[in-house]
Amino acid sequence: MSPEINNFILFWVCIIGLCMGSFFNVVILRSLSGESIVFPPSKCPKCNHKLYPWHNIPVLSYIFLRGKCHFCKEKISIQYPIIELLTMLMYAAAFLKFGTSLETIFAFIIISSLIIMTATDIKEQSVDCNIAIGLAVVALIFHLFATGLNVTAFINSLLGLVVGAGIIELFANAGKLLFKKRAMGEADTYVAGALGACFGLQNLIPFFIYSFAASLLFVIPTFIYNQYKRNNKAVCILFILFILTSLVLFKGTFEAMWLHYSLLALLAIIGISLVVMILRGLKNENAPLYMPFVPALALGALYFIFF
Repeated sequence: MSPEINNFILFWVCIIGLCMGSFFNVVILRSLSGESIVFPPSKCPKCNHKLYPWHNIPVLSYIFLRGKCHFCKEKISIQYPIIELLTMLMYAAAFLKFGTSLETIFAFIIISSLIIMTATDIKEQSVDCNIAIGLAVVALIFHLFATGLNVTAFINSLLGLVVGAGIIELFANAGKLLFKKRAMGEADTYVAGALGACFGLQNLIPFFIYSFAASLLFVIPTFIYNQYKRNNKAVCILFILFILTSLVLFKGTFEAMWLHYSLLALLAIIGISLVVMILRGLKNENAPLYMPFVPALALGALYFIFF
């Protein structure tokens, strides 16, 4: 394919991404409110006034309206242009990665599902499991027919679904030992199962490694900030010492081996103490801190797809 045709297709992929992002905003808003995504037509969520077509131009309408409703002058959530731009960028990245192929369409479907489910999980700790079920069905069909009738790929995808959901269920129920309740929501199981179907059994280990690593980006800063607000200085100090010791080990070169091993021992002691204090703190919480795991699954999935 010539560069001119490739750039032409890329341009329209970006336009489609922006438009789909605008539609996803409607799906996100109305899936939380319980309204139909078709009727009524687009309206301001604050004053409920019907919007004109020029109020729905992705990104540009937000800029021209200066982030405010044309009718009631209430602020428009920054979520709208963020979702539109994010969808555009992800669609463009998928096209550049896979070109004009069925893999690109499949990647679009995965990206679209993850954007919607991640947004609702962050906003209201709620996920429409029907989206995850639909994604799983699409994944099974894709693996069965993408390269002709491929029963082996279908079985691999089906096993990925079952094992992926089973791993999350294992962690969720293990949490009952600490919290006397599930450590993860049921929607996390659906999403993990759907992504397991997308990537197949043989890719589950790296996918979950990426996802659990991504979860640390949400869990650790939020927990430490929560401890800081509660004036729990011991946890905060141990966390700072753990980071500083890790940086010294990562950056340093040691002529004396005893210093290297001493720092490793210190890091292990601090790490174990920190884990014990965190687990003890979580166990004693009256209302354990809820951490949305779907964003972590989404980040792990996107990293797996593109890198």
